[in-house]
Amino acid sequence: MKRAVALRAICCNGGTIPEPVEPPTSPTPLLGTLLTLVNERVTLEISSGIEPTITGVLSFVGTDYVVVVEDDLSVTFVLVSQIETVTPL
Repeated sequence: MKRAVALRAICCNGGTIPEPVEPPTSPTPLLGTLLTLVNERVTLEISSGIEPTITGVLSFVGTDYVVVVEDDLSVTFVLVSQIETVTPL
């Protein structure tokens, strides 16, 4: 099952609205794994940042970042390039 998600940003400064980002034609193994875990509880180990691990529900997977809703309902954006491992819970 192929799944593509594109974001459209709304500019508040009078600029033009950028075109949606096209997903890669063939996701990397990590992106493929992340796409199968959307709406699942996961732990991400990341290579930089204040916290070395982030745990919560994986709510969005983009071409270059993911969104995790943590247990305290905080929303965390993580660059895919920073993810070292992903563990389903």
